[in-house]
Amino acid sequence: MKYSLTFLGMLFPMFMFAQITEKEGSVGIGVSDPTEKLDVNGSILARGGLVSSVPVTENTIGGYLTLQNPSKTQPGEAQKWILFNMTGNSYGNSLQFWAYDKTGCTAGGMCAARFTITDNGRVGIGTTKPQTELSVLGTITTQKIKVSQNGWADYVFDPGYKLPSLAEVQQHINTHKHLPDMPSAAVIEQDGLDLGDMQRKQMQKIEELTLYILQQQKEIEALKAAVKALSNKENKH
Repeated sequence: MKYSLTFLGMLFPMFMFAQITEKEGSVGIGVSDPTEKLDVNGSILARGGLVSSVPVTENTIGGYLTLQNPSKTQPGEAQKWILFNMTGNSYGNSLQFWAYDKTGCTAGGMCAARFTITDNGRVGIGTTKPQTELSVLGTITTQKIKVSQNGWADYVFDPGYKLPSLAEVQQHINTHKHLPDMPSAAVIEQDGLDLGDMQRKQMQKIEELTLYILQQQKEIEALKAAVKALSNKENKH
C-alpha cells in the first residue's frame, strides 16, 4: 500500500501537466483512447536500454521493433518495417528486417524479409538463410570488387612448365567439350562460379595462348627465312 501511494504521488504532477488516460489496463499519454499497454502521442526519451521480448512459448519471432509511415499507401511501398529477433526452423536464428505494404501478408500484398543477419554472422539480402558470409538473391551493382588470391598463373612462364600441345588440347575439347583445367558447364550450374579461381584459370589460358603465339611466331620466322633462302638460291641460278 505504501508503494502504491508513493507511485501515485509521483504520477500526480504528471496528471497536472499532461493528458494521461487509463483504459482497460492500457495507459495513454496525450492519447484519450490508448490502443496498446502504453500509447504515447509524442517522442520518448529513454536514458537507458529499450527491451522487447516475447515469451518462448508464444512464437518464434521473438522481440520486435516496428517503424511505420502511414503516408506510404501504394502497393509495394513499405508502410511498415519490422525488425525481428527470429528463431526456429522456419526462420532460423537471426535478426531479420521485414517490409509490409498497406495490404500486408493476409491479402497478397508485400510481406517479405529484405535483410538478415544470422546469429553466426552471415548476412543475407533477399534470403533469410544465407549459406555463406554474404548471400544475395539478385544482382549486385558495384564499382569495384577485390578478390584475395593465393597464387597466380605466372607459373605458366616457368621454364619447367609443361605446355600441352595443340593436339592434346584438341583431344581434350573433343572428349570433354571444354578447355583443360576449366570447369564444365555442369559443375558451374551445380556449384556456382568462384570469381577468384576463374580469374586465375583464365589468366593461365591467356598465358598459355601467349606461349602458343610465340611458338607460332618462331615457326613463321623460320618459314620466312627458309623461303627467303630458297628464293635467293633460285635467283642465283
